[in-house]
Amino acid sequence: SRWMAAAIIVFCLLLAWFDNPQMLRWYPSLVSAFMLALFGLSLKYGPPMVERLARMSEPQLPEEAIVYTRQVTVVWSVFFLCNGLLAAALTLWAPLSWWTLYNGMIAYGLMGLLFAVEWLVRQRVRGRV
Repeated sequence: SRWMAAAIIVFCLLLAWFDNPQMLRWYPSLVSAFMLALFGLSLKYGPPMVERLARMSEPQLPEEAIVYTRQVTVVWSVFFLCNGLLAAALTLWAPLSWWTLYNGMIAYGLMGLLFAVEWLVRQRVRGRV
C-alpha cells in the first residue's frame, strides 16, 4: 500500500541523510513490522491474508478452510511480532555478529520451519475434511 511505500522511501532517505551503517540494522525489524501490519490488519478488515493466498489456487474454499486460514494468519502475525521484537533487541543490545547470525540465517530457518509445519498440519486437516 501507499503508506508502506512511503515508509520505505522515508527509511531510505534517512539512511542517505545520516549515512550511518548502524541504521541498516533496523531493516529486518521494519520488514517484520510491515508483514505484521499486513497480516494483522487483514484479520480485522478481512479476508485474512492466508485466505487470500489460498483462494488464488482454490477460489471456493469450504467453511472449515476459512476458519483454518484465519488461524494460520494469527500464527504468522505472532511470528512477525516476535521476529521483529527480537531483531530490534539484537539491533539495540547485541554485537553485530549475533544480529547477523539471527537475521541472516536463524530467522529464515524459523520461517522455513513454520512453513513446513503449517504444510504438514494442512495436509492432516485436509485429510479430515
